[in-house]
Amino acid sequence: MSDGDRILAWVREWLAEGGRVLLMSDYDGTLAPLVGEPSQAWLAPGVRDHLRAIADAPGVRLTIISGRDLVDLRARVGVTDAIYAGCHGLEVDGPDMAWSHPEAEAQLDSLRMISLALNQRKCAVEGMRVETKRLALSVHYRDVAPERMQAVEVELARAIQRKGHRLKIFHGSKVIEILPQVGWNKGECALWIRETVERQSPRPLMTLYMGDDWMDEYAFEALAEPAVTIKIGDRAPASRARYRLPDVDAAQHLVGELAGLVGVRGAA
Repeated sequence: MSDGDRILAWVREWLAEGGRVLLMSDYDGTLAPLVGEPSQAWLAPGVRDHLRAIADAPGVRLTIISGRDLVDLRARVGVTDAIYAGCHGLEVDGPDMAWSHPEAEAQLDSLRMISLALNQRKCAVEGMRVETKRLALSVHYRDVAPERMQAVEVELARAIQRKGHRLKIFHGSKVIEILPQVGWNKGECALWIRETVERQSPRPLMTLYMGDDWMDEYAFEALAEPAVTIKIGDRAPASRARYRLPDVDAAQHLVGELAGLVGVRGAA
């Protein structure tokens, strides 16, 4: 039996016993394929329909946690009753739920200044693109020639050299992420959302979390057992997730099967 089949069997049994389900998922590389131009990473209409069915089902909550800006994430997913967490969990918004990390909010001026400096200098490095989010910045270098990567690093260093900036910088897939230096990540955010959902009803809650990126490892570790943590993709052999699906197609298939399960339950 594959990991996907095992997960579906457990969810089916859990729902039959009257339990609730919280499905949490990353966006890029999990629900939508990774593409060269992030602005073109749109959700397939069929996947959106399945997510809506999940979010609309009684006793089921849907959460999308992404590095994308909260507004951008909501527009791409387009599911009204979902919970959204943008900028790697620094902002959360959904039904009966709204929160923004106060220490990150305190760094808004720093982020604006760095964004302005980078946008003024991006023409100095062909192919470099700056994505400004409310509580983060992304410097994309997918289209930068390898021999010009040092120039990207130089421009970034110039932009953040002012004293007083409290930032953390890390490399993703052809992108450099710049976030406020706060004690918060996808794992902390996932725990906060789960605890909030648990308080809304005394019935037992099963949590599923799907993600493909190394930032999702924080959530895999934080949620741990008894959560069902699912690594998407087989590029990295090591993961804190308990289960694995090979690719985005498999993740989308699982979402479709889950939509079928909760839809049957809702109609019964």
